[in-house]
Amino acid sequence: MRAKKQQPVHKCIDEDAKLLTLEGMPRELDTFWRTDSQLPRSQLSGHRMYRLSSLNKSSAFSHRERQLLSIHGFMPAAVFTVKQQLEACTQHFATLTSNFQKYIFLTELEGFNRKLFFNLLISDPETFMSVFKSSEFYFSVKNFSILYTSTRGMYLTIKDRGHIYDVLRNWPRRHDVRYLVVTNGDSVLSMGDYGVNAAPVVFFKLYQNVAYGGVNPDSCLPVMLDVGTNNEELLRDPMYLGLPQRRVTGAEYEAFFEEFTVAVLRLFGPRAIIQTKNFGALDSIKQLERYRKRQCFMDVSLQALGACGLAGLLAANKITEGTFKANKLLFYGNGTFNIGMARMCLAYLKRLRLDESAARERIWFCDAHGLIVHGRCDHKVPTELLEFKHRHEPVGSLLDAINLLKPNVLVGCSSEPNVFTKDIIRAMEQSAEQPIIYAMSTPLELAECCADDAFVYTKGHCIFISAAQLPSLKYANKVYQPGYCNVQYMLPGLTLGVMLSGMTSVPDETFLVAADRLANLVWPNDMAKRDVFPPMRKLKCINLQITEAVFAYAYRRNLATLWPEPTNPKHYIESMLYDPEYVEVCQPIYCITDQQIGTTESIQYYKQKI
Repeated sequence: MRAKKQQPVHKCIDEDAKLLTLEGMPRELDTFWRTDSQLPRSQLSGHRMYRLSSLNKSSAFSHRERQLLSIHGFMPAAVFTVKQQLEACTQHFATLTSNFQKYIFLTELEGFNRKLFFNLLISDPETFMSVFKSSEFYFSVKNFSILYTSTRGMYLTIKDRGHIYDVLRNWPRRHDVRYLVVTNGDSVLSMGDYGVNAAPVVFFKLYQNVAYGGVNPDSCLPVMLDVGTNNEELLRDPMYLGLPQRRVTGAEYEAFFEEFTVAVLRLFGPRAIIQTKNFGALDSIKQLERYRKRQCFMDVSLQALGACGLAGLLAANKITEGTFKANKLLFYGNGTFNIGMARMCLAYLKRLRLDESAARERIWFCDAHGLIVHGRCDHKVPTELLEFKHRHEPVGSLLDAINLLKPNVLVGCSSEPNVFTKDIIRAMEQSAEQPIIYAMSTPLELAECCADDAFVYTKGHCIFISAAQLPSLKYANKVYQPGYCNVQYMLPGLTLGVMLSGMTSVPDETFLVAADRLANLVWPNDMAKRDVFPPMRKLKCINLQITEAVFAYAYRRNLATLWPEPTNPKHYIESMLYDPEYVEVCQPIYCITDQQIGTTESIQYYKQKI
């Protein structure tokens, strides 16, 4: 008899065995312990300093530096201070009329003199950061192909699979990298798939962390994972800079991302933070669950922005004088913000000692086809919302869901403009004495409703929160300020707190601690106007407070690896903030031989004059 062909045996991958393998994997270096980001002077020439944007001082090089570095004659004779350079840049910026001109000017300045660029951002963030602010001025995403001027960050493609470690090693300042901001451009600003054009979003996160958090820009590596795009317009565009192919998904994409995370672990160590941004909701959830325990991993939209939404709700409860346990939340849409905020609220309810079932009874989801329940047969529940399904009779519309559930919080992130109609807003007004309404789709044209409609149809009773910075409005002779829910209130402080404490994983409680601190920083004067977030002009102070809260939490929960613990955490944090001032690039010259002086008169003159 012919022997049967033996079938291959496929073994299940044990997660603990995987972790042991990763722990035993050789590391090239651990960047956590590197505190001096300056290159040795012996490796630098004057010409190289002039060409490298991180070292170039342009007109601020002193005459002595110009001569010793052999760059004398490369620039006019005047030696400017940083303040004079900033004044010149500000005056030039004021002459520019279009966003294209401003964007090109700032990106070219970054490529020429990086310290001057960040000095400019820090000097007036409201003016200069608005050029890059992707939530409102998304022209940089749509026009990235024609705005691209210089390399900022790295671009890894699906074609690099099997060689990602080698490609990442090409980064020239890899010894300074402490965190990576990563995107694949799958879900950008509620606009959809923009492929490699999403790169400006991760650059903007870097600028936020520097301007508002004091994070050293050399410690950040922006990474664009180019796995294709399903955007037909981009695929037909001959100027598109990314891979002109359909987006890779499924097992092939997951293997690609796995290789990337392992390469980060090998190159930068276990404390290097991976911050993901603008991934699809399903990919964000899968990646977070898979990597959060084995690496320092966080998702900006799911966790940081969700925690900002939680902070807004905590502050709103102070206005309504209600308890957090009494909230009933109805989320509309399957946007990443909705899922992230729902998870944060669920974790906060458990922190208040509610059990799992009682906490879930306070959180409901709805989409265009009705309430997210087990018995819904006509339309399949989106995979990313399965964790929020309830056992309940099907309800076919948002209006019916509001009338049935009587929520006091309505959160929208659906990319369906004006879906919160007059009837829906009035139903919220009847459902709660002071309804809390979030309209979080961006850009503003995609928002679920406008602030004016929310206040008019609730007769001025609502608390309105938006993803865009809106002006104050007047209703019934009272001035109200819509809340501005933006991750810049929290992300820079979170990043710095995790970095400085040396955390190797970031549990959800970290974000709850940050949300609590942010909610406690809202001023009473702002609450009187129904604003549930602190003033934007105080972002630096706010993020410093967030950093201190996260830093203290890391030691309280034994998550920190920086030992010994600083005796004065605030002083230690302030000492580690980024200093944008120029440094002296030439060592002082001194004589190492004995001086031979001929006469007594010469000796006296030498001592007095020289």
